Amino acid sequence: MTSTTVLHNQYDRDLRAPLFSQLGKRIGQRWRRLITLLLFDIGALMISWQVTASFDNPFYLLNGNQNGLLAIATIIAFQISLLASKELYQAGDKRRDYINIAKTLTLAHLLLLFTIFFFQSSTPISRQSFILSGVLSVALVCSFRYSIDITIENLRQQGFLRYPIYLISKLEDKTSAIKLLESERRYYFAGWADINNINEQEIVLKDLYRLKVSDVFIYSWKSINSQPLFYLKLKNAGINVYILPTRLQVVEQNIKLRFLGKIPTFELSSYLTTGSDFLIKRCFDFIFATALILILIPVYLLISLLIAIDSSGSIFYKQNRMGLHGKTFQIWKFRTMKTDAERSQKSIEFSHQWKDGALFQIENDPRITRIGKFLRRYSLDELPQLFNVVRGEMSLVGPRPVPNSDVEKFADRHFIRYQVLPGMTGLWQVSRSNSDDYEIDKVVSLDIKYMENWSLWLDIQILLKTIAVVLSHKGAY
Repeated sequence: MTSTTVLHNQYDRDLRAPLFSQLGKRIGQRWRRLITLLLFDIGALMISWQVTASFDNPFYLLNGNQNGLLAIATIIAFQISLLASKELYQAGDKRRDYINIAKTLTLAHLLLLFTIFFFQSSTPISRQSFILSGVLSVALVCSFRYSIDITIENLRQQGFLRYPIYLISKLEDKTSAIKLLESERRYYFAGWADINNINEQEIVLKDLYRLKVSDVFIYSWKSINSQPLFYLKLKNAGINVYILPTRLQVVEQNIKLRFLGKIPTFELSSYLTTGSDFLIKRCFDFIFATALILILIPVYLLISLLIAIDSSGSIFYKQNRMGLHGKTFQIWKFRTMKTDAERSQKSIEFSHQWKDGALFQIENDPRITRIGKFLRRYSLDELPQLFNVVRGEMSLVGPRPVPNSDVEKFADRHFIRYQVLPGMTGLWQVSRSNSDDYEIDKVVSLDIKYMENWSLWLDIQILLKTIAVVLSHKGAY
């Protein structure tokens, strides 16, 4: 074998040379993004000061006064430096953090305004100018950045400005991992390798060279043999390595990256309906429910009279349900069924071949009374649960409590919905597309989504949507 052949074979295995050009291209894209963002921010800040100068003669900026120009240049440099110190020029969601951008620019103006009080005699800039320029700076910088984001998003939807990525995972995880990565829009899927065959590392490296990929995402990193060696090979080839969490579902949650020394950890934030947030939600529930009860007293009396006329039995129906942390409470409803309804449920389930085993509901249930059909059609039978809300056993919005007979059929994973107060209405009630959409896994998935994203505004939105759902009779039996 000649020395030329040996050198040629070494070059084939040395992926750094060809990939450096690809890596350089990626670095060049990052620098272009950073410079573009800086120029837009400087332009926005300059416009804000010039607009302010047109209303404030002491600026002298439009007249070309050197002291004014030097002062404005210094101030803009300070503003940009403060934005950079808050990492608002980083890639990804950092540059879209408009709340932090507004806070940072406001802080910059407050610091500068504080300085003006001590150096008023030596600066051509007035206090009033800072107030106007501060408002304009926040508005223009955020507007310019938003315009950039919209432009980039449109280009990426058309396939531009995307980076090639390579995935290494198990075959059964391939589809979900690709879906997760492509949801970022800034990537496009270039290739995949089965992690069970990753021991053939040289083949994977050649594949990366052929595809000119500089980013590799690895799912189930622990399944790779000789992990340090494989990592060094990727690193020496100029490739960025990203390790996906063991369960892809974790990525969809609100998580933060924390370091214990040099060891990265994922921090899963607690549900927001605790502490002061729970107190806010409870006060809202109590005040709103009490007001509704007082307003609806005539409706309560009328419904009670109609139920008594329509069929024999009690006005109200009480049933034990599981509530917060598994504690049992009695839920109140207006009675809409015949008195032997619970005894006849088993035979009706059998005759209708109920597939789910939980959350039993059917259309044209023979156990429902005439007035009961009307009450259920408009969900009026649920109105007594306002008393459960006042007592603190329920919330206006939360996971719907189901009969204990259905709870017995739950799997362990379904009990997470009982970590918050049950509700009169919930995200599932306003999200289901049809009256047969009663799979418990779908219900729990929406319950968890609500728990993770709770806010008072979300409760108000669900309550408003509930009104629309009730008026449309969707899913009401």
